[in-house]
Amino acid sequence: MILSDTVRVKVRFSEVDSIKMVWHGHYVEYMEDARESFCHKYGLDYMHIFNSGYLAPMFDMKMRYHHIATIDDVLLVTITYRQTKGAKLVFDYVVKRECDDTLIFTAESTQLFVTRAGEFEPSSPAFFTEWKKKNNIEY
Repeated sequence: MILSDTVRVKVRFSEVDSIKMVWHGHYVEYMEDARESFCHKYGLDYMHIFNSGYLAPMFDMKMRYHHIATIDDVLLVTITYRQTKGAKLVFDYVVKRECDDTLIFTAESTQLFVTRAGEFEPSSPAFFTEWKKKNNIEY
């Protein structure tokens, strides 16, 4: 089963640099917006993870810039959960300009589970196993 969500982001004046393109660091914020929306939609929000005794810090992030975006562009940020083995969250991101479907940015992120005491959790926590079962995820 493919789990995906899309958020709309309108580029604000404060997000462009002196050459009128979105400053690269803002794409990480757009990814976070998509991740928060996805997790709320599919019942895996950060407070659920926290209240289950875990944190999900970022472990790895890969990004590729394909085209510029500028002020007033409306971007569609699509996030897709990638099914993997192990206790981790892996997401793929595609950012396109809404008006002409231009590919702007692609990325992937990996989050690992650690206990609230900071200990790495290599096996799947119970809440994550339940979440995968609820969403028909095989691993």
